[in-house]
Amino acid sequence: MPSNSSSHRIPPVVGVVLALVVLGAAGWGIIALSQAKPEEKDGGGAPQGMPPATVIMGTVESRLSAQTQTIVGTLRAKSRSDIAARESGAIVSIEVDEGDVVKKDEIIAKLDGRRLEAQIAEAKAQITVAAATVHQKKSREKRSAIDLAMKEKLFAQKAISESEVLDARSTNNVDNSVYKATEDSLKAARSRLELLTVRLEDLVVRAPFDGRVVARHVEPGEWVAAGAHVVTLVSTGEIEAWLQVPERFADSVRGQEIPVSIKATGTTVTSTALTVIPEAEAATRNLQVVATLANPDGNLLPGLSVSAELPVTSREERLTVPVNAIKQGYTGAGIFVPMAKEGSPMPLARRLPVEVLFQENGVAYITAEGLKAGDLVVVEGNERLFPFQPLNVQTREENPAKGTQK
Repeated sequence: MPSNSSSHRIPPVVGVVLALVVLGAAGWGIIALSQAKPEEKDGGGAPQGMPPATVIMGTVESRLSAQTQTIVGTLRAKSRSDIAARESGAIVSIEVDEGDVVKKDEIIAKLDGRRLEAQIAEAKAQITVAAATVHQKKSREKRSAIDLAMKEKLFAQKAISESEVLDARSTNNVDNSVYKATEDSLKAARSRLELLTVRLEDLVVRAPFDGRVVARHVEPGEWVAAGAHVVTLVSTGEIEAWLQVPERFADSVRGQEIPVSIKATGTTVTSTALTVIPEAEAATRNLQVVATLANPDGNLLPGLSVSAELPVTSREERLTVPVNAIKQGYTGAGIFVPMAKEGSPMPLARRLPVEVLFQENGVAYITAEGLKAGDLVVVEGNERLFPFQPLNVQTREENPAKGTQK
């Protein structure tokens, strides 16, 4: 006996007919939708496409500028010297302490000079004796010269023998030699006195230049040998900034006056002169460039770190945009500028390729075909911006979440 389900089975012909009806209805719906107006597809509203991007615009500017290279260095004193004792002796007094400023020829220290004072007194006595001896020998030489002249005259008259003339001449030669020797002895005694006087003066250690004492190496009562360090002195006044310049920028420093920034004091001083040391460091291939800086207040101290902006290109007009306007892509750097389109209430984004020359202080110096000063450029909201995307331009007051542009 057949089951009950077989009595309700749909005939195959009816199923085929129903399928054809469904497919036909779907096809007519698609055709009708494709022929409908845009407003009828979604029940009215804006055309379909990419949603507008909220952006903030900036202006392309033209600035007179030159590309610079940041270089670093260290301040050094123009002169630094370990002031040494020129004579050995005991330190009698130290006139300065660390941090003191001294002028040229100002007394730094004094050494015991009693021994040299005694030697000077002895030298003066020797000079007195030598001077008396010179006077005596000079009189003797003069007397023998007169005697020789008289005998030569008598020999010419055949009044005396030739041997007497020869003896007189020999005596005069000896007296003349002795006289010259005593004169040389007197000169030697005077030279010795002069040397002792200089040595006595050297017992007073003086500053060879205007400077500041940075170290004191001896104390009163201490014995020092000749050449021992008494104090270390660094010069005041002008100071030098020793800068490290890469070899490719060596020609850029010649004839320049560059501003040098001192990090510790937060000041900037323009160099009065630049000197290139004609030898590169083997390890870094950097050149040492010395910039002389005025230091009237003495605030610039040796050892402080400095930096400078070295111009490496000519100074000329260049287009600038905020750094935030530059976006890197597969084809290189580019910016987005607004482009008007007929029938569109909003401008569209247009990507413009640019060449970034250099960047300084949040500004990019660029070149781009067709770009000029005064053109608008997207500076914020371009993180996910696509070409031909509508732009919803706002001011910073309308979009405070973006903050203030620097």
